[in-house]
Amino acid sequence: MQRARMRLSLVLPLLVASVTPVLAQQSAVFRGRVLTDSTETPIAGVEVSIVGPDLRATTDLAGRFRIGGVRAGTYTVMARKLGFGPLTTRVRFAAGDSVDADFLLVPSAQPLPDVMVKTDAPPPKLREFEERRAEGFGRFLTSADIEKRPATLTSDILRRLPGLEIIRQGRSMIVAGGRLSVPGCALCGGGRGESGALPPCFAAVVVDGIFVFTGDGPQYNINLIDPSVIAGIEYYAGAASIPAKYNATRSTCGLVVIWTK
Repeated sequence: MQRARMRLSLVLPLLVASVTPVLAQQSAVFRGRVLTDSTETPIAGVEVSIVGPDLRATTDLAGRFRIGGVRAGTYTVMARKLGFGPLTTRVRFAAGDSVDADFLLVPSAQPLPDVMVKTDAPPPKLREFEERRAEGFGRFLTSADIEKRPATLTSDILRRLPGLEIIRQGRSMIVAGGRLSVPGCALCGGGRGESGALPPCFAAVVVDGIFVFTGDGPQYNINLIDPSVIAGIEYYAGAASIPAKYNATRSTCGLVVIWTK
């Protein structure tokens, strides 16, 4: 609840035992200051009004006001300014009086305008993508990276990541995570080819947190994903850098994680 108080001091007594006819015809003067309630700092621009005779004045830079020509009587006095709680009180004026008053106003809470807050925080789906990107392990492509060099096929986007190979199998484009350093890849026949070269070892693929290729079952055609819906891509070349939550398979070489919008 707002609090406001008023100090009044009478230069001449409000009640006079005997009033001469000449004094009875004289008007009163109302003057004083308007201050803040807490620090008693002068407040300029406060409207001080006497209701009834409709007399009013505005405080100056020193917080002072003066209203003359007040007829004898008891009136409601108001002090108002935007940003402060209004003060209302009753003051009795006798003919010829000079009434000094200090009004103490309490600042009121002002509603703040609505502010549009723009945040660069990633959407919930991409939080772990951004966390890992900040840690610096692996290789990353953001949606901004992809938009700088548009592509019609996801396989063309993945080719930008060093260490990845894209291999065509029939009509499918399969992601390979480099080549085996030792024989034993279950997906590659477990040994060298006729030329003596080690066969490719395919990478595991995760889309929006779900494995679509773990090394078992049909290989995943990466071009099933429309490039326009990709929000981010992560690539980890080996088991040492793969995030723990995805490091559950050992029959693949590396990991590709794709996030969609």
